[in-house]
Amino acid sequence: MYTIRDDLKSGNLKRFYVLTGTEDYLRRLYLSKLSQAILPDETSMNRMLYDGNKTDPLEVIDAAMTPPFLDEHRLITLVDTGFLKSSTPIADRIAEFPETTYILFMEKECDSRNKLYKYIEKEGHVASFEPLRDSDSVSFIANRLQRFGLRISEGDAKFLLEQTGNDLTALSNEIDKLTAYCDGRDVVTGSDIRELTSVLSQGQMFRMIDAIVSGNRKQAMSLYRDLLLDQTPAVVILRNLINNFYQFSMVLRLTRKGLSSFETAQQLKIPSGAVSRFLKAGTNVSIERVTGAVEYGRELESKVKNGDLNDRVAVELFLAKQFETA
Repeated sequence: MYTIRDDLKSGNLKRFYVLTGTEDYLRRLYLSKLSQAILPDETSMNRMLYDGNKTDPLEVIDAAMTPPFLDEHRLITLVDTGFLKSSTPIADRIAEFPETTYILFMEKECDSRNKLYKYIEKEGHVASFEPLRDSDSVSFIANRLQRFGLRISEGDAKFLLEQTGNDLTALSNEIDKLTAYCDGRDVVTGSDIRELTSVLSQGQMFRMIDAIVSGNRKQAMSLYRDLLLDQTPAVVILRNLINNFYQFSMVLRLTRKGLSSFETAQQLKIPSGAVSRFLKAGTNVSIERVTGAVEYGRELESKVKNGDLNDRVAVELFLAKQFETA
């Protein structure tokens, strides 16, 4: 990561970068920074994206050997193609690629023994993005809030980290909520965090959504009772259900418009794994039903906020409604 920062600052960019590791937020962030530095025009026909393990390596080679049209560079982005884990003809041809061709690899997993990996390690740069230490995550929180003119104490930043975890995508989403909630103020407090942040893991929410869309009422209610036994506030459960069904609806809309899983994750600022889970669940449900769940959830949440409805009753009404339409 620090090498990429130095390259961006100096303008001395390498022609080949590998961005790997489990921290999706940072990988997407630096992919965007590198793409912008190499080829600022996002609409340029010299930008090419290949996503998935069915990518044809011969097509990539052909694109890489083609000179750029009306631009200085041709930028090829390869996402989770598996080329850095298995044998590929690209490894035998990459040394022939013209100096105008730049390639960015976004690969969750790599094999350091791979021939192509070894070439890029020598001639370019391999950056592994792993979860930040807690102290770095606290700095991340403070810096993000500062951009919006907001301050936070170290203790409250640590509290936010405890509530959200140090996955930077989830943390960034919670910070976005806080900046909107605290608009017009200059300090984020612990009470703001308690009011707005999620305390549910994404895994818990996916299990509940899977149960709902598959019509498994028993499992959904069991998961709901478990959350209550863990002393999760019902209003937090409702908010998480609404937020996740909203993300679910957006994933279905964007992918059905032709966006790839990677492009959808980038646009929604959520992990690519979340997109995959939503798409899998989407085989059992229509966009209309998912959108309807969001609208009904928001109606219930409004009644809870106005004091017209108990929060536990609201969650139970929400779940009952979903099984009516299953």
